[in-house]
Formats: sequence, structure tokens, C-alpha cells
Amino acid sequence: MTGSSSPPVALSFLRGPEGGYARSHPGLAAFWRSIAEDVLSRPASEDGRALLMQLDRWFAEGPACALVSGRDPGARTAVLARWALSVAERRAAEVIFVPISARFGTAVERDMLKLFLGLFKGSATAMFSRPRSPGELMAAIRLALMGVGWVSSVPDEDNPQLLVILDGVERAADGWPDPQAAFMSQPGDGAHIIVSVDAEEHAPSGVLWRDKLAWAAEEMALIACPANRPRLDETAGARHALGSLGEEGLRASRVFDALAAVLAPVSREDLLGAASVDLAELEAFERAPDPARGLVVTGDEGTYRFRDDAARACWTTSERRAVIEDAIVARGLSALRGCKAASEPRRAWAPYLVEHLGAHMTRRSAGVIDRMELVSPAWLEMWLDRPGGLVGFLTDVRRARRAAQDALLDACHSGTESDQGARAERAAHLGDFIRCALVDETLCAKEGSRDEERDPTEPYTDPTVDLTRPTGAARERAEALMTFASLLTGSEQQLVQGWATAACAGLGEILPHPIPHVTTDRNAADPERTRRIRAGATYDEVDAYLSRDMEIRPTDLSPDEAWRLAESREGESRMVSFAGILPDLPEEMREKAVREVMSAYWAHGDRLALRVLSACAPWMALPDAARVICNELGNDWTGDLPGMLVGFGSITELAPLLRRLGGTAALVGAARAIADVGRWLP
Repeated sequence: MTGSSSPPVALSFLRGPEGGYARSHPGLAAFWRSIAEDVLSRPASEDGRALLMQLDRWFAEGPACALVSGRDPGARTAVLARWALSVAERRAAEVIFVPISARFGTAVERDMLKLFLGLFKGSATAMFSRPRSPGELMAAIRLALMGVGWVSSVPDEDNPQLLVILDGVERAADGWPDPQAAFMSQPGDGAHIIVSVDAEEHAPSGVLWRDKLAWAAEEMALIACPANRPRLDETAGARHALGSLGEEGLRASRVFDALAAVLAPVSREDLLGAASVDLAELEAFERAPDPARGLVVTGDEGTYRFRDDAARACWTTSERRAVIEDAIVARGLSALRGCKAASEPRRAWAPYLVEHLGAHMTRRSAGVIDRMELVSPAWLEMWLDRPGGLVGFLTDVRRARRAAQDALLDACHSGTESDQGARAERAAHLGDFIRCALVDETLCAKEGSRDEERDPTEPYTDPTVDLTRPTGAARERAEALMTFASLLTGSEQQLVQGWATAACAGLGEILPHPIPHVTTDRNAADPERTRRIRAGATYDEVDAYLSRDMEIRPTDLSPDEAWRLAESREGESRMVSFAGILPDLPEEMREKAVREVMSAYWAHGDRLALRVLSACAPWMALPDAARVICNELGNDWTGDLPGMLVGFGSITELAPLLRRLGGTAALVGAARAIADVGRWLP
């Protein structure tokens, strides 16, 4: 490395801003200490120097993204860290280096995203100064990568450059990267992104990782990192040493097994309280001789972790890890259900169990019912006792929401439309999904930082939430419940009306919100709509189209003329036109027309267009109806709880789709979720 800065100064550039989340991250500090001797003291090997030159060429001339692969993870990391320090020292770019490893507490998506964002020198990532959920963290990072000038003035403000390195993504622990939630695709001018992986984890073309990262082929280069030294199985000697100790060695081995299965460094308290390790086993581990004990490092905070990823990976089998993770999940769920029982006092929880139970449940494919245990007042209370509790809890809510979504979509493909059991299953998954969406948005409304003045240079810090802060959505909640009551009859209506009456208390008169629908009553024909369809109704007319009573009325068009007119339209007008002719079509043609509406919606629609789409619900295919709901309520609403309850694309206006999927049980389930979350988080 050359330049005016000494390596320690360059290293400080990669630790994040003073006072921010990254600067105090123990895992990041441990990472740089772990490779300091290799990078700062020893010269690069001949192969390493060749790779450094290749990286320099890519930075100067190559596409925006690069996939770096190598069979020796230690050598790969050392070269990339050496090069990152060199770029920072030369001030050629602002550099973000994120090591991915359970050893440093960065293998779980939430932990990686927080560190990633925390390394930016300011939180001027436009929309979010204190992201509160994984979705907002991704959005903030995506905005930073698209607008490099917001987060970098290196080498100068006229030519800002940003280098991002995610090292060891094959070690990601809980299902990321996910192409459905890509946050590093389509980087803007001046952004350079490297993702490094094990050479054995991808095809030679890099297509697997390219698809996971949602990178375009033309924006990605492939760079191979040669192994500088053969991999050594250090665990063989350790196992021999423990084996010679008899029962004492077996007890110690069970702690090593637990350390190979956990997703972050753990303390003695964590091992005893989360990983099903007993005190005798822990003491045997602490007495273990070298070379066994030498495989594990004790951090400044008294936490244990494997010294390197290779030893961690080959210590035990995947089957043994699965057994340990299943035990962690079972222990966590049992304790949580005990806490929720009124008769059982709250007990202290191991910090690791709170912070990583959700990730282990994801890895072990826990069912929706188990995951919904984490969308509860008891679990929120647990999380809010921890640093970063709001982001942590909302991450678990997101995991539960994703599980409910997947189960709903699976249920749409099983059973028949008339199958009462399948309909009840869809209704149950819809209720879970809506509850998750409401909890997420309600907590974000209570956190409220979107409405505050923010300093664009403020580094990322963990957001907090005041649960006593009102959401400002009491009236909309009452209106939503009144609306659902108006859509039901008999005992179901009485049940929801009771919730609505309680929600309306002290708010004055609350009227139901009109719901979009199609009427085939020829007496309600609308000549004005005939003129609009012939003229090619536009996207901007959607609101006026239904402004009187949210009703699509018949026209005086014949079915053939109506179809020809709609088919001749393009884009937004096509969607409006096909929806508008539904009353004029025979029953057998309506499902085909709705498929045209769906195609146009996915290409051009937004929440305004949902009003028309919802009216088409009776003829919509079940998977299509489910995907629309998941798309609209599954996205981050960025602080608009009233709009989620009542308004364009709201739970209320999606009522026809809910009925289509789960009948009246789905309407009751949505109302129950609104009422329950309103009582829990008013």
C-alpha cells in the first residue's frame, strides 16, 4: 500500500463513523483484529499481488459488480481486506467492507443490514435516517447505491466513488440473499460492488449467485481468487485430544458442537440458557487442552467463537447442527409460551435466544403457527429489553409474514374453490398475514422518526419506540371495522360490530367505507361510461370512474363491441377498459377479461388502480388474488397506518379479494386482526 495515510488510519475509515452503530460493533472490530497480522504486517504473496492488480483493473475499467470466488476463504478474505485498505488509503473511493460470518455476528440478514448501513459516513440515504425494519434497511442501502453522491465525496464531490465488499456471502445464515428482496442490483454511477463466495458454492458461470443477487449479466465480472495454501483440517487433532480424555472429552465436545451451530458469538449465559449446554459440559470445555481449546477465541465481551470459518464448518455434521438448532427452537418456544401464560412469572432470557430464535426458526422451516408466536406482546416485551429491539422484533414479524404468505400461496394451489377446508385454511393464513402487516406498520407509526427533522450527517443508530405514543389512526381503525361489519350478516356481523362499537367509542359518527364492486343490473346502466370506454378511459380517471358509489355499472355496449374496444387499448387504459366492460360480458368471458386486467395491473398498476382491480375479485383466480394482497400489504408502507386501514389499496378496499380467497371467514379474520392489534398497540 502506498499513500499519505498509514494503514491504521486507513483502517479507521473502514470502522464506520464515530458515534455510530458500526464503530461500536464488536464483530467488526474482531474481524479487523483477526486479519491484522496478515494484512498489515506481511507482504502479499505473488498470487495475491496479481489479484490486487486484477481488482484495480476491474475498479477502473470493469462493470459495476464483481463476483470473487476462491477455495481458501482465509486467503480470499485477506486479499480483499488488503485491497480495501489500499483503496481507502489512496482515497480512491469511500469503502464499505462487510465480513459475513457467524463468528462476527453478521451471518443473519438483520445483523448484516444494520452493519452495512452503519458503515456509511452519514445516513443521508434520502428516505430513512433510522430504518426500523429489514425492508427499510434495504431501501436505505439501495438508495445509497443508486445515489453515490449522498454517501461519498471521495475522491471529490464532482466524482464520488463508492466501493462495497460483502465477503463470504456463502455463510449467510437465514435465507439471504433473496432475489425477491434484492438491494444491490442496478447500482448508480460511481458504485462498485464486490460479493465474494466459496468457489465450491457456485457454478463456473456465476449464474447461481448472479440470480440470487438479481444482477444483470452485463453488469457482473467474474474474478477467481487462487488458494495460497492448502486447507488444513485443524479439527482432527482437536478431536483426537478430546477423545483421549474419555467422558470429560465428550462433555467438552458437546460445547464445540453448539459453537458450530449458533449464528453469532455466545457467552456462558447463552450457552447455558439457549444452546442446551449444562454447567459440567461448559466447565469441561473451558478446561480443554490445545489443540482443541485453541480452535475457539474468547472475545473482549467474554463471548466464544471459532477462530476461523473453516474449523467451524467442518467441526460437526449438518445433521448434528440441525439437532442442536431444533433444540434451540423448542427451548425458545416453550419458554415463550410459558411467559404468555398468565400464571407463570416472566423469567430472564438468554440474550442469544431473543436475538436469534427467529433466525433458527427460519433455518429449520418452522410452521406458521410457531412463527406467529413471535408476533405477540410477550415477544415484543422481550425484544424491547434488548438493544436494537425494534428492528429485531420487526425482523421476526417479517419472517412470520413471509411464512404466512408462502402458506397462503401454497393453499391457493391445493383443494378446490368449493372445498370448505381449503377455504378455511386460506382464511387463517390471510388473518396471520394481515396481523403481521398491521403490527409492522403500527410500530413504525409509533416510532415516528419519519415525521421528525433529521440531520443528514447523523450516523445510523438503533431506533427506539415509545409504545405509549398514539398511532393517530383511531378513526380509520373504527371505520375499517364498521366497513367489515357492513359486509357480513348474522352472528359474524354481530361479532365484528361489537369490535367496531368499541373502536368507535368517543369518536363521533363513523360510517362504513364504500367497497368497489361490479353490478350487472341493467337498470343501473351508465351511458357516460360508454363514452369513456369508447374514448379510452385513462389511468387518471380511475378515481372518478368509481367516485359515486365505488360501483362499475353496465354500459349499452354489446359484448363483442366492448371486447374489441378494450382489446385495442394499451397500458393503463387497457386495464381500466377491461374492468369497465365486465358487466357487459357473459359470465364465461369475465374470467378471461380479469386475466387481461391482471396483466395490465402488474405492468402499470398502483394503489389507485387497485380500486378497479378489487371490483374484479369475483372472477379472479385464487393465486392472483393472493399475490395482489401480498404485494400490497407485504410492502413497507413507510408510516401510513391510516392509509393501510382505509384508502387506496388498504385492507378495507381489498375486502373483495379477501372474500374471494376465504369467504366471510377471511373478512372476520381481517377484522379480528385490526381489532386485536388496535387493543394491543392503540
